[in-house]
Amino acid sequence: MARLVCAIQRFSFAKQAKTSGSREQVAGRQKRVVAAVVATLFLGASPRAAEISVATAAFPPGLGNPFTGVNQPSSEIWLAIFDALTVLDWGKEAKPALAVRWQMEAPTRWVFHLRPNVTFHDGTPFTARDVFGTIDILRATTYLVTGEIANVASATARDDLTVEIVTKVPDAILPKRLATMFIVNAARWNSVGPEAYARAPTGTGPYRLVSWGPANKLAELEAYAGAWRQIDGVDRFTYRVIAEQNARIQALMSGQVDLSTGLMTEDIADLEAAGIKVHVQPNPQLKSIALRTVRAGAHPLKDPRVRRALNHAVDKDAIADVMLQGHVVPVGQGAPPGLTGHNPDVAPYAYDPTRARALLAEAGYANGLSLKFDVVTGNATPDAIIYQKIAQDLAAVGVAVDLRTITFADYQGKYVTGKWGETDGFSQTWNNAAYQDPIRAVEYFSCLKPNPFFCDSALVPDIEAINAETNLTRREDMLKAYMARLHDAAPAIWITNAAYVIGHAPRIPAIAMLPTGVSFERLQVEGMP
Repeated sequence: MARLVCAIQRFSFAKQAKTSGSREQVAGRQKRVVAAVVATLFLGASPRAAEISVATAAFPPGLGNPFTGVNQPSSEIWLAIFDALTVLDWGKEAKPALAVRWQMEAPTRWVFHLRPNVTFHDGTPFTARDVFGTIDILRATTYLVTGEIANVASATARDDLTVEIVTKVPDAILPKRLATMFIVNAARWNSVGPEAYARAPTGTGPYRLVSWGPANKLAELEAYAGAWRQIDGVDRFTYRVIAEQNARIQALMSGQVDLSTGLMTEDIADLEAAGIKVHVQPNPQLKSIALRTVRAGAHPLKDPRVRRALNHAVDKDAIADVMLQGHVVPVGQGAPPGLTGHNPDVAPYAYDPTRARALLAEAGYANGLSLKFDVVTGNATPDAIIYQKIAQDLAAVGVAVDLRTITFADYQGKYVTGKWGETDGFSQTWNNAAYQDPIRAVEYFSCLKPNPFFCDSALVPDIEAINAETNLTRREDMLKAYMARLHDAAPAIWITNAAYVIGHAPRIPAIAMLPTGVSFERLQVEGMP
């Protein structure tokens, strides 16, 4: 009975905590409270074995092919199965992973010394052959990660545990770039082919895949006893796809899952009131609407005055402070505060509809214009509402936006091939987290990207000079100067940095996060043997 009274008191508070919102929001909160009461009354708090269940919005489109993306949620499950030569934490430098140390022998020649006594999940020893074999696989294809090593001219083995990598031009952050390239068993990949490898991937990570489950919706992973990464946390976990946001929350509250990734900031109060722990991870990734300038003929977006006008038209403070509840900040350059290259003298575009209309008139669009934006929603944060807000703000200055929702798979295909059709802009993450450095996004928002969507040829020499600078202090100063020029070029409607929200059951006291996702082997679970 005492438990019943506590449950009623807790969820009465939850109900009173928010007294405003749309009918849909209120109904959603009511459903979550009911689910949580059921969990408290009937499921109890006794811990299971050293095993957890995770809910996510989607599996990687390429399943166990780790070359098809670099963002969450894809990178999260790959982080458990695979390793790269290096790994990025929240600092500015790459850390050892499959490579224990490295050095630049010449401006275009690096040597990586590999970790000994590492095996893949099938028992095959990891050697230098797998490193240059992985690079050969990427160079022979057009996977998304292929672009990450575009500067690699050659990779050869000096011996089984030493790899020499030669770049086309100097690259001061090659160790950071290689953190995006998970290493596969190259011989097996070439033997069975990419599709079979994706179905049954073998990596060197702390967990091995048991099954992707029915319809590829329920991945089962178990600890690999031979892993070099010591497993201090969970011995086994299931990773299930629950695409709908409210359903993920209900699964968490009812005890069907122990952890749910990619939640929304608007859910934090309800989750905490229901006794669910919440981890909010500020992230150097930036939310934006990329603006296409690479297209035939004249187009309004080719004029930088129009692109600046779009930035002035959007109330980013409202998005950051209200929609995202102050967990993020507005941005107006490619490097947010705290990241290498951030220029503190470059402020976000001020919300100024009058200035926006003046710039549009100056560019010859006093009577307004129409644009088509393709957006991906549902992975994390209230994206759909944010994009609607942006469309409303633009409409207020005479810019009519046709918002078209597309799947992540559709977006990925268009992004790689550059076949955007009539699309004028699209939702795009400035994935600074991939390198903990802005240069990756800088390159992708430039003429240097394969099949570019934005190109300002005047900026290319600056990017090339930054990449060629091997002195890290001078390189950071050059990045700061570039951020000022990038701000004026306005290749995107900048919005805010990102915040990744994870809900977890009380028996998981804390979450260990890397820029690429949850570090499952470092999770601690109460009641574990």
